[in-house]
Amino acid sequence: MEKWSSQEDTTLIDLYNVCGPKWVTISRMLRTKSAHQCAERWQSALRPGINKRPFNTFENNTVRRLYGVHGPRWSRICSSFPDRTPKMIKSSWENMQAEEERIQMQMSITRLLN
Repeated sequence: MEKWSSQEDTTLIDLYNVCGPKWVTISRMLRTKSAHQCAERWQSALRPGINKRPFNTFENNTVRRLYGVHGPRWSRICSSFPDRTPKMIKSSWENMQAEEERIQMQMSITRLLN
């Protein structure tokens, strides 16, 4: 999948403002992306109100708690984060898991060396 250009983003925003979420119409007018790609780009990157700042401690703890309840149902977890996308929440979870694995590995190495 080819990366979105800033011109494509601007055009998508303009077309959405005129057409609303008519993704087939928008993709025909845009000509470079499918309806699915347009919808995904809007939902995951361009729609107003998306919080693009790093997750804070409260949000990370909430993701942990909700993952314990719902498992990897990112859309369901996302309902508790109206300004975040499912992809953002999944990435946050994966980053937390990688950090925990790194810490565990470091602790194991420390134990072996002592």
